[in-house]
Amino acid sequence: MIINRVMANMMAGSDVKIIHGEVIGNVDPYIEWIKWLSYVPEFQKVRIQKLNSKRVEKMTLEELDELRTYKSQIRMLELFKIYGTNEISKDEYMEVYDFMVNQSIDELMLSKLSLEELRYAKDQIQHFSKISNEELRKKVNEEQKADNYENLSMVDSYILHIISRVNFARSMSRLNREIESQLRENAAMRQRSLYYAANPYTKR
Repeated sequence: MIINRVMANMMAGSDVKIIHGEVIGNVDPYIEWIKWLSYVPEFQKVRIQKLNSKRVEKMTLEELDELRTYKSQIRMLELFKIYGTNEISKDEYMEVYDFMVNQSIDELMLSKLSLEELRYAKDQIQHFSKISNEELRKKVNEEQKADNYENLSMVDSYILHIISRVNFARSMSRLNREIESQLRENAAMRQRSLYYAANPYTKR
């Protein structure tokens, strides 16, 4: 992580985006950050409006922190939009990079989904976790296409975010099994070669 930050600091002020986060499939973490920072659900709008109507001295520490978090997200959205352009300062560039490193996009997603949406997401994730590898891979690949992802609802974007990990984990598990199988086969071939080298007159 230290090396990555040094690299980001070197690139600050250039037109290069140093992206921190999981790159699973075709959805760039940068695109996810933009989508979720841009989204303000209705229940959050109502909540912020209520907080803004209160006098500061009447607000609790939790309410002040909630309002600060919201304003921070608005600021970060504007910085994300100019990240990797000549419009952003080096300090702002590093602010965006550090935000990606220190903040959880999963927590951001969860904070912007209603209880009903979270229940729906849970059911859908459980469903997709049980389908075949081929079906899951097809589902993930189709929705990760740029045009399709842009048009996904927020809850479906969250579902895709999670099932992409499931698909990736399955693919890695399959790859690991194939590697182990190949290693065992190579070891067996090596043992046979050593045996025949030591016993050249043995019939093969």
